[in-house]
Amino acid sequence: MIQVHLRRDALQIDALLLRGSLLSRLLAALLQAHGEGLATLRAPCSRVDLRERISGLAELHRTQLWRLLQRLEATPLAALIAAEARSSGPFWLDAQRLAQCEFLIDGRPVTPDGLAALLGQAREAAHRPAAPACLPLACVEGLARADFLLDRGELYPARLALQAAAAHLPTDDAMAAVTLGLRRARIARRLGDWAALQDELRELGASLRQARMPAQARAQLGLRLQVLGAWHCYGSLGQAGAALQRLEQLEQVGEQALAWDMGLRGEYLNLRGLVLRELAIAGQSRAQAGEALACLAEALRCASLAGLPDALQIAAANLANALAQLLEAGLAGGAGQDLRDALGWLLLSDAVCARWQLGASSLLNTVFLLRMALPLDFAEVAALAAAQGQALPGSSFADLAARRWAACRAVHSQIPAAQRCAFFLMWAQHAAREGDVFAALELCDRVRHLSRKLRDVAARQAYGREADALQARLNAERGQQA
Repeated sequence: MIQVHLRRDALQIDALLLRGSLLSRLLAALLQAHGEGLATLRAPCSRVDLRERISGLAELHRTQLWRLLQRLEATPLAALIAAEARSSGPFWLDAQRLAQCEFLIDGRPVTPDGLAALLGQAREAAHRPAAPACLPLACVEGLARADFLLDRGELYPARLALQAAAAHLPTDDAMAAVTLGLRRARIARRLGDWAALQDELRELGASLRQARMPAQARAQLGLRLQVLGAWHCYGSLGQAGAALQRLEQLEQVGEQALAWDMGLRGEYLNLRGLVLRELAIAGQSRAQAGEALACLAEALRCASLAGLPDALQIAAANLANALAQLLEAGLAGGAGQDLRDALGWLLLSDAVCARWQLGASSLLNTVFLLRMALPLDFAEVAALAAAQGQALPGSSFADLAARRWAACRAVHSQIPAAQRCAFFLMWAQHAAREGDVFAALELCDRVRHLSRKLRDVAARQAYGREADALQARLNAERGQQA
């Protein structure tokens, strides 16, 4: 073990003495950053960040850094400080060499307070005004309004509320800035605004690398960022396999955090289940289908035990939809599973939404219901809903869709185009099934019109093909009747 004494006038490495205070303070700055989750290969420190940590240092010149690292070359610490460029950085501590060192200040193991004192930060703190006790009122009000709107599914107003909150955000509150960015990224993901999500992920990654915060908080926020990155891989790029690899890497890095943070674990498992469902259907794999359902069931368990209504209704709806799709693909159905099980979970999701007033501006649950109900009678589904204490509005599935669309009239433009495409297509299929040909043809036109707004070329073409196929079938049936 290499003993390294950080002294105010020198750096002592075992019996070797290197006089001068700057080398000792540079190491102290790197050790302090490392304690906050920085100064690593994945999150290196810039020259500016190191200079800001050393009190009373107006500038940390490139020549100074080059000479300091040159002095360490002939010592046991030669490989401790790594850098992309020795004079300009960024810099980090080599993990293998760091594990071989024992750092001491005044003969005692280093502590955060000891490092701060050596860097002159403790003396500065005595003259620094106290940080504000809470966020500004306008910022808190904006965040509260954004969270409320986000839960209700009103995504564009939630985005505007976050903009209002950001205008009053304290400039030196790194944690608040990152959590605001995470909310914006969640909204972009739910809107399918993948370009905005990519921009947010880039900015959040830079903020996490540069901001000063406790290592545990940095790691936790980093894991949430990685989940959103996997969402971008899956939703924007359509690469389910790559998204699964990212999630598996996340599980290895954040195993402990995923074990105790039920909310984060639920988000991770929810996406993993969706990705595995996609891969199972593409590869006709019953093993992946079973793993997908297990992940979604565990995500539902996490949301339920953590008392998170929004996460619970999302997990229940995704479990229902995945089970229905896998049943249709012939990849599920053992142990007595059938479509009624899927409908039961979906109706539970609807009940949670109604009870907590969640997702009021979302059509996803209705899309799932209309898709599952294609082989079923309305009376049968209404009876299942009544058994769970709910009443389905309307007298048929097409009528239910019309009522649901009317209930969202005030927020039609806020519903993502992909969601509206799926809704109108399902509505058209039920209208055709119930004999309302004119309504079905009009809805097919809406699907084609809306699909032109989709950025995803494959989705745009798929919706166009399905609308064209349904319209061709309806026209052929009308020709036969004539």
